[in-house]
Amino acid sequence: MKESMSSVDIKYVVEELQNIIGSRVDKVYHQDNELRIKLHKAGEGRVDLLIEAGKRIHVTSYIKENLQPTAFAMLLRKNLSGKFLTKIEQREFDRIVILEFGEYKLIAELFGKGNIILVDKDWKIIGALRYEEFRDRAIKPKIHYQFPPSKENPLKISFERFKELILEEDTEIVRALARKLSIGGLYSEETLLRANIEKTRNVKDLSEEELKKIYDTMIKVLNLEKNPNIVYKNGSMVDVLPVDLVWYSNYEKVFYDSFSKALDEYFGKLTIEKAKRERTKALEEKRKALEISLKRIEEQIRGFEKEAQENQERGDLLYANYTLVKEILETIRRGIKTLGVEEVVKRIEEAKKKGYPWANIISKVSKDSLVIELEGKKIKLDINKTLEENAEIFYEKAKKARQKLEGARKAYEETKKKIENIEQEIMEEEKKIAVKKLEKRRKKWFEKFRWFISSEGFLVIGGKDATTNEIVVKRHMSENDLYCHADIWGAPHVVIKEGRKASEKTIFEACQFAVSMSRAWSEGLASADAYWVYPEQVSKQAPAGEYLPKGAFMVYGKRNWLHGIPLKLAVGIINYEGDELVMCGPVDAVKAHTKRYIVIRPGDTKKSELVKKIKRILEKWGYKVPEEDIMAVLPPGEGDIVEVVE
Repeated sequence: MKESMSSVDIKYVVEELQNIIGSRVDKVYHQDNELRIKLHKAGEGRVDLLIEAGKRIHVTSYIKENLQPTAFAMLLRKNLSGKFLTKIEQREFDRIVILEFGEYKLIAELFGKGNIILVDKDWKIIGALRYEEFRDRAIKPKIHYQFPPSKENPLKISFERFKELILEEDTEIVRALARKLSIGGLYSEETLLRANIEKTRNVKDLSEEELKKIYDTMIKVLNLEKNPNIVYKNGSMVDVLPVDLVWYSNYEKVFYDSFSKALDEYFGKLTIEKAKRERTKALEEKRKALEISLKRIEEQIRGFEKEAQENQERGDLLYANYTLVKEILETIRRGIKTLGVEEVVKRIEEAKKKGYPWANIISKVSKDSLVIELEGKKIKLDINKTLEENAEIFYEKAKKARQKLEGARKAYEETKKKIENIEQEIMEEEKKIAVKKLEKRRKKWFEKFRWFISSEGFLVIGGKDATTNEIVVKRHMSENDLYCHADIWGAPHVVIKEGRKASEKTIFEACQFAVSMSRAWSEGLASADAYWVYPEQVSKQAPAGEYLPKGAFMVYGKRNWLHGIPLKLAVGIINYEGDELVMCGPVDAVKAHTKRYIVIRPGDTKKSELVKKIKRILEKWGYKVPEEDIMAVLPPGEGDIVEVVE
């Protein structure tokens, strides 16, 4: 089973990770060898990039929760928070990835034990996951970072250089490929399989034509079209790959639309299984011990049942054959007393030969005991006791066996209950595992803007900044819409989709949304004015001699004013197009779509604390909403909860 990424894997994942360039660092988390960089990508929201030293790098949805900040995490937060990811590259064909955040670089060494190193623009080491010293380089603060020696890059190598390197070896071609070109055993096997050349052939025996075929095939294999998949055998994961390999043609495969998703699913499951084992190890051991005890008790139960049944049957058989057994018992007792054991045994044998039925019942005679056979069961009797006394012995044994059986059954139920309790504890512990899969819902197109659904069902959108203000008006405002704006600098452009069909109620709500999402909220105003116009009145064309900056527009003609609009919003969970969305909008709009909501106004509670309070209320109602989703819909600045409607 694969435990770390190969150079080929890194090549493909780095190509894929180009789509997160431009993301901003929100926070950095660290535990053991793992580093998680929580990024924010414009238009998409949260993206978590995971780096595990010596093993892997990819976008993840498996999140370790409640991590305590480490010194390394705090160092990275100090230097990288708020910075934008500007570049990601693989160094040559090495298992090294370099991430640039402005003037800083984060170097992920994904070979051996691995390391993660932060350097400045001059490659001077600021900090590292671990400080180490090697023969040819050192990872220490304030010294210049040096890369480990690189091997030949198979993606750039010429055929002549390829041939020269391979012919330096005197071994099987599969070993030579893996060793000299760092493509690993799997891709060496795949190359030779596709080239139809026996992998065990010695390099010295290969012709130039065969070497050229191997070279051409290797280049093709290392540049195969991406087709990410996890390989399974008998239901268990075996490998995770960026391409579809012939080598695994007889295995089960599950394909993914991105290599990061495949890597995340593969390593995420391994991480959860490892976390489960670690958290429940003691309980699992206890369960195993109880299961062993349960099997032992089961054997005892079967033994006691058999013992009780057999002794009961022997006692019953004695009474069922009362006259015959009593006569045999008394005759044998008298015979031993007068003739001795040997003479009695001799006479019994003679009687058997003569065919006497009573003699055939007797199996064995000794000085103090007699063994008889009734209905196929051998019964040992004490000669010195009466039939009744012998029967009582068997009944007493049956009684004791039943008592033991009762105790064993009770112990069985108690042990079974203990196992059930432990299994419940294991389940509870597994729920507490600090690795959770973050199920990321595909966001709707309008969620990149400020938005709400009016009480009449109209979609209302607004800009968040200069860029999104520009997009709202230029791309998303059509002739059937209405435009709203607050009478204050720094307000969003608000558009009511299909607004010409809306009544005054929706228009008022859109204007209230415009003033509440403006700078008026952060300034703590109680009310503000807003207006609405038709789309044809909004233009990017500035008056002569003037310039309109990005996100700014001119409004020409009559403005329809609404004065003294109160700054007041509500937050609730609504069901829209099959998804549950957290919505922040005018109270009447939220109220129309959900029975439970939280009313907010400008106030003194920090936005981060307000988010936490709202999150707790929503959780009490059974909704688990990420803090960043709540943060994204709230107005700018501080606020207070003024009412909770349940």
